[in-house]
Amino acid sequence: APHFNMWDYVAQELPALIGSEFAIDPDRQAITGHSMGGHGALTLAMSLKGRYRAVSAFASIAQPTQSDWGKKQLSAYLGDDTNAWLAHDATHLMTTEGFDGPVLIDQGASDQFLDLLRPESLAHAMMARRQDGAFRMQAGYDHSYYFVSSFIPDHIAFHAEALWD
Repeated sequence: APHFNMWDYVAQELPALIGSEFAIDPDRQAITGHSMGGHGALTLAMSLKGRYRAVSAFASIAQPTQSDWGKKQLSAYLGDDTNAWLAHDATHLMTTEGFDGPVLIDQGASDQFLDLLRPESLAHAMMARRQDGAFRMQAGYDHSYYFVSSFIPDHIAFHAEALWD
């Protein structure tokens, strides 16, 4: 939609609003998200070099250019030019760009969307790049907010450590 651009909102508008309303240090930013928001956090962090000190994600779609689910979404948002999709594929960005700080990813091993999310592709890209980070499969957890609420304390501590260094 012409008046709904999540990338611009998260990358520009929201940080500007927070900076204008709160006494923050704009040089100390980190980002996290769940599901598509987790994928957005990863792609923003790898695309906006130097902006974020840490990135984490919960059950994010990891390689949308290779998933039927992701292809459907990417074509709806970006059209049929598959080269344009690569800037919005976390595994591709991890392979080509990496991230300058630590990465924490939690994935529920019982996630009903596991085959569509393709988390193994991102885990392999992190290993191949020797990315500073952790990819954790959590036994017994699915895609729900209960999963997120169970591990959000770890993510908050992870980001706090990165922001205070």
